[in-house]
This record gives sequence, structure tokens and C-alpha cells, in this order.
Amino acid sequence: MTTDLIPTLTGNYYRDPEVLEREFERIFFRSWVLAGREEQLPEVGDYFTFELGPESVLVVRGRDGALRAFYNVCRHRGARLCAAREGRFEGAIRCRYHAWSYALDGALRAVPQPPDADKFPKDSLALYPVAVETWEGFVFLRLDPDGEALLDQLGALPERARPFPLASLRVGARAERTVAANWKILVENYMECYHCPGVHPELTDLVPLYRTGTVDASGSEPPEYREGACTSTLDGTTQRPIFAGLRDRPRQQYHAELVLPNLLLYLFPDYVCARSLWPVSPTRTRIVSEWLFEPDTQARSDFDASDAVDFMNLLGEQDWQVCEAVQQGVVSRAHRHGVMLPQESEVADVTRWYLAQFEAE
Repeated sequence: MTTDLIPTLTGNYYRDPEVLEREFERIFFRSWVLAGREEQLPEVGDYFTFELGPESVLVVRGRDGALRAFYNVCRHRGARLCAAREGRFEGAIRCRYHAWSYALDGALRAVPQPPDADKFPKDSLALYPVAVETWEGFVFLRLDPDGEALLDQLGALPERARPFPLASLRVGARAERTVAANWKILVENYMECYHCPGVHPELTDLVPLYRTGTVDASGSEPPEYREGACTSTLDGTTQRPIFAGLRDRPRQQYHAELVLPNLLLYLFPDYVCARSLWPVSPTRTRIVSEWLFEPDTQARSDFDASDAVDFMNLLGEQDWQVCEAVQQGVVSRAHRHGVMLPQESEVADVTRWYLAQFEAE
């Protein structure tokens, strides 16, 4: 093997249940992961539940307006507190099993028939907390109580995203899809465009650089759309206004960001698509996609999100088909590991990050 070829992960990383169990503990529980948007919780008492592997988390808007998150577990006998995906608490969080109730800040408020009300240790039986932070309207959770701040994990993304009005955008469309591939295969596919000329003819028509199989030739600036195109739709045009922070650019650019471990964030001139990857099993991944638009744009009588949705779904289906083919191959007894070419260097970077997290104590 030449020094230009970098080995991929071995096949067991994509099919072993014990690997996935360790990934939850070492990667997903220790990282900030996208849970939703602040707009989902506009009023006091509004809540949604969030599933992360074997864990369920409850996110609620408190009386002070702050967001708080807790394990969706009653402190009495461990019953799951909320079965619904979203709703509103009328004053308290109440367990349906024995009617223990908690304030919106997680404190235990009432216990029916306690053995000794004066001595009952209510203060030590609050809901188990989960770290929650927000960035530009996105709600992130981290199950591990110790770790870096959200902005540290985001790195340079906030600066690169500054021209986009992320905080004021609202969800205009949402879709879920389950793909028969390991979540890492989907991330690895996202991090290279070596496959683009053969898999994405519509994308390479819009972004000429991608015809070369290269993600970013300059290493600093995102690639530009072709002449006559200004956004990511099938024909490269849009009836939606370009975001104000981008209107002075002579040519619009195609922005695609990865927030490790599992958030694919597409920042386009007139809309944003947030796509997150959630392991269901070692060989299956649930993909949640949300398309975000400016509220004034959504309020227009001619608003139509279908061109943005159709384009991203087309690219997604093209990617997911080849990712499923990879999954089918890496489980072969003949497969030990693959190789990465120099133009797949960003895949190699992600692999090094993954191994550092996976092997960390």
C-alpha cells in the first residue's frame, strides 16, 4: 500500500452492537447534540421529549423563561414521565404512575401520602438534570455533566454562519427517513465529493467545482454556484429573497457544515437545512431533516418550500442509496478495511476525531 492511501475503519466498526453501545457512551453522550429549535417551546410549560439511543430527555420552558432539560425519569420508581413527543405542562410535571409532581425547574414539589412529611428528603429527589444550551435558535443537549461549552464544540462555525439570520428562521418543512446504513458511513459520505460526479449530476450542474470530485479547492472559501444560479434548487433559482447579509456578494456560495458527531448543516442563500443522524442500530440510521425560512417569507401568499425540499431530498436519496451499498459491503467476511485517497482527507480527519473519542477513557 502506498503512503497516499489511508486505511478506513475496519468493518466491525460498522456492524458490531458493542461498538454502537460504546459510541453512545463515548461520543453521543459526551457531545452537544441537536435536539430541536427554541420555537418549539414558545410558552411557559411547553415541552418536547428527545430520544438519544436508550435515553429519553425532557426539555421544558421554565417560569423564568429559561430552557431546562432532564432525564425523562421519575425519581420515585423510575417510570418514564412523558410519553408524548410534545405538549404543555399545566403548572407541574406529574408522573402518571404514583402522581409525584415536579416544578418546571425539576424540583420535587409534591408526594402523595409521604411517610413523614417533615422529614421527607424532597430536596434530594429533584429530576436528574441534562445540560442544555442554545445557539442561534438551535437547542443542544449534552448528557455527560462534564465537558466543553457548546461554543467550544462549534469552533469556527458561528463566525462562518454570521451572515445567515439563523436565530430568526422558522421551520417550514420537516421529514424523517430511516436508512439501512451505519451513521458513520453517512458522515463519511458527507465529508467528500469524490462521489459527486457519478452520484449527483444535479449538484455538479449547480456547483462546477464538484465536477472535479473536490470539496473545496481553495481550502478557505466555499464553492460558488454556476453563472445564472443563486441557490440550491433544481434549476438554481428561487422566488424567495436572498438573506440580507448575503445580498452584496457578486456570486452566491454553497455552504455545507458538519457539527460532529452527527449534524449536517446546509446554509444556503435563501434557506437553511438542518439534517441530523441518529443511530437506530449498528446498520440503521434515522435521519431528521428540517428546512428553515425567514418568517416574512413564509407569510407571503406565494411561499412554497417544495423546491428546497425536493432538491435536498433528491441529493439525500442519491447519497443514501450508495451508503446502503457501502453498508452491504462492509459486512462481508472478505472486507477488512478500505482505503482513502488524498481527496478524501476530510474523511480521514473525521476518522481520527472519531477514534480519539471512541478510545478515550
